Parts: sequence; structure tokens; C-alpha cells
Amino acid sequence: MGRPGLVLWGQFFMRAEKILILEDDPYVADIYARLLRGEGNDVTVCTRFEDARTQLKQNPPDSMLTDVRVGGYNGLQLALLFRRQSPDGRVVVVTAYDDAVIRKEVKDIDGQFLVKPVKLARLKSAFVAQPRASVM
Repeated sequence: MGRPGLVLWGQFFMRAEKILILEDDPYVADIYARLLRGEGNDVTVCTRFEDARTQLKQNPPDSMLTDVRVGGYNGLQLALLFRRQSPDGRVVVVTAYDDAVIRKEVKDIDGQFLVKPVKLARLKSAFVAQPRASVM
């Protein structure tokens, strides 16, 4: 079978990641979480910015997925906090707005930008790709 902490993906064993999701739509958050858990990841879902910020401090993830507009907050704020504490962690930002400024901000923090509606295969591949520190 598999090895502890690893999941089989294709022909390769990938390390299961601890992923924090910030998405204010519970239905969408559940879809993302099910997909990523199905790949063997440990997923925490927050629908409020404040809860996600607390999780980030108390239970630091390996990677994060955030929507841009989350209530009165901007999910990029959380991505910046995550990037400061995890320079090599994976950041995936989703939004319904294909905006050049947001794209640039995501690129500046070395994140991946996805436009809603997100194709689930694309979301899955964003978390299966090599970790940032290993990419050449």
C-alpha cells in the first residue's frame, strides 16, 4: 500500500500536505475540501477571515487556498501572512475576477492564480505539482 504521510499519485508518492482553505461560500469550500482530502491531504476549511488567521497562527499549514473576496477582507492579506511564515509554502488564489492587478499581486508572492469557476482538475494539479522549493 502506501507509506505513512505519503499518497500515491500516478506512479509517484507525494507527501500529503496540511492545507488551509479560506472560502466564504460553504458549498464551494466543501467541494474544494473534498477534492483535496480525496488526494490524501489534511484540510482545514475556514469561511471567515478571522478564523483562517487564527488557524494560520495556531496550526500552520504547508499550503493554502484562498478566495480573494472574503466578507470585508481580502484573502490576499492572508496569503501575505502565510508567505511571511512559510516562504516555500504553496499559495493558490481563486477569484471570480480575472483582474490584472490581482494576477500581479499573486505573482509577486509566487502564488498560483485561478479564475472561478475553477476546473477541479486544474485545482487538483495546483496541489500535486512539485513544491515551490523543488521547482527549477
